[in-house]
Amino acid sequence: MSDSDDLGLGYTPEVREVSALREEARQLSSELYDLLRVKGKTTAPGPGVDLCGDMDPETFYVVRHLWSVYGVPAGDLEAAWQGLGEDLPRHGWEIVHEGREPTVAQSPYLMVDSTRKKFTLKATLLIPTERDAQRSGAEPGIMFHLISACFRVPEGTTVDEY
Repeated sequence: MSDSDDLGLGYTPEVREVSALREEARQLSSELYDLLRVKGKTTAPGPGVDLCGDMDPETFYVVRHLWSVYGVPAGDLEAAWQGLGEDLPRHGWEIVHEGREPTVAQSPYLMVDSTRKKFTLKATLLIPTERDAQRSGAEPGIMFHLISACFRVPEGTTVDEY
């Protein structure tokens, strides 16, 4: 396979060590948290490695970081959401789509890309109805799903080694 082969992705996956990309995802998530204008509790898991479509799972990978901010009053989250939409473009993110989830709650979401960093983010504002909050204990929050482009591990290594 030559370096010019884009593997059907529309680009040629760059070579990056998994640990370096995981650290970059962690740093990007920290920067996103700092943009929020509110501080709350966050979910704990760090960035993880996942498959890159149908590509060779020992050679190609993506890094995902799924996390949420919660423990903040709904009104404060709504203000933070508004600020996030304003601040993301000023910090190198391009808003590629704004919409509402196709669910009963119709939660608003943003899809943004950082072509410089090669990450895509889907951020979703979660404000449960009073009834849902009473029934399930759901809390208001903002969910972040950060995912990298597809990358290739350095020659002589495999994804499993990380």
